[in-house]
Amino acid sequence: MFFTPASFGFDLNNREISTLIYLGLVLACVLLWKEGRPLVTNLARAFFAPRLALIWLLMSLYVVACVWVLARLSLWEWFNLKSTLLWWLTVGFTSVFVAQRLDGKPNVLRKMLYDTFTLSAVIIFIAELVSFPLWIELLMLPALVFLTALIAVGEHQVGNPGMPLLLKLLRGLQIFASLMILSASYWLVVTNVEKIWSLNILREFGLPFLLWLMFIPFVFLLSIYMVYEEVFVQMKIRPVQASIYQYARWRALFSFGWNVEEVRRLSRDVRECNVTDKRGVKEAIQEIKRLREIEKNPPTVAFTEGWSPYESRLFLEDYGLVTDDYHRTQWGWRAGISSVKLNDRVLADRISYYLSGSEYAVTQLRITLLGSMQNDANEAQFAFDERALIILTKIFDAERATATYACVQTSVSGVVAIDGIVVSLGRSIWGDNYDWNLIIRHPKHQNNI
Repeated sequence: MFFTPASFGFDLNNREISTLIYLGLVLACVLLWKEGRPLVTNLARAFFAPRLALIWLLMSLYVVACVWVLARLSLWEWFNLKSTLLWWLTVGFTSVFVAQRLDGKPNVLRKMLYDTFTLSAVIIFIAELVSFPLWIELLMLPALVFLTALIAVGEHQVGNPGMPLLLKLLRGLQIFASLMILSASYWLVVTNVEKIWSLNILREFGLPFLLWLMFIPFVFLLSIYMVYEEVFVQMKIRPVQASIYQYARWRALFSFGWNVEEVRRLSRDVRECNVTDKRGVKEAIQEIKRLREIEKNPPTVAFTEGWSPYESRLFLEDYGLVTDDYHRTQWGWRAGISSVKLNDRVLADRISYYLSGSEYAVTQLRITLLGSMQNDANEAQFAFDERALIILTKIFDAERATATYACVQTSVSGVVAIDGIVVSLGRSIWGDNYDWNLIIRHPKHQNNI
């Protein structure tokens, strides 16, 4: 049997040809640019670093296995080779970054799976099914790329008063161009439907969906592997814990599997409690399991003893300030979340929230604002006051919370005692930076925790 490039799906349309032309021109310009050649070399070295190269190899072998299964089920033929290679080069290689984004967040994978089966996927497939004359494609591609680049640059020019109107016009132009291209593509498909549609085209349409469905287990396992690599690397470089590095990894794998939250807890507890032997690792795992069971059915904490750790960590949940789990450290029982930005600015002010106390009750709560004189001080103060009042309302009632906060703000010492509970507000300034600390301390609090 005589094979041609078309037998493997390599009958390129004008859109694909124009794309290859521009990619070739860009690559040629980079290689001819004297300062660009080292960049390409360094990029290639980084791309094929030993650890990444192993991932690329495993990913490629997995895709080959998926294709073999589809071929056995008569869902793949050699005509689909081009689309398979394109899927491998795009979705396959970007799966590493997808795995990084998962990081204990299965909703990311769920969203990507949902997006794969949305109507937009069908629309894009039909739009790509036909192409325009080559000269139109050669003009259209750089124009669309340039328009997209203008919008991307404009979105970062937030200080320009005329930019919102310009962005609105550019986005409108982009939508208009997209609608014109889609309309023309659909018209070509409808007028040539008998020539275009075939069994091979149906396979081409379904292939990305099938490959992605089969690829999900690989992405999931890769994300778990990355988490294990990340959380135990600090233990590996610490001389006192290097000897138990492998042991802790394997114990975590058999004890927690793909529960990455508990794997992170183990790595943290081993470091914070300065565990240096296998027995300590076993005890840390047992404590994590014990605390997990308590978290499922938290006990009631009497007010005379302090506040519930499991309720306290959620006091500022509406502001994204949920602490990590309440756990043992070398300095007592603690939980915290640090440096949550107040806005999207690069050097935005930040707020932190911490708990400390005994194993069974929180006896001290602290909220901290780290601010800069370069930012809006009124905005930072309002955010801090708002969160501080929420915490005080959880401790007292709303009326007493407001009165207590007003009193501590105006107090010369910055300290107020209510029913044995000490509320203190401290401020300090250094250079262009400052911090505020509101501390609420229960009578049961010990100074050494």
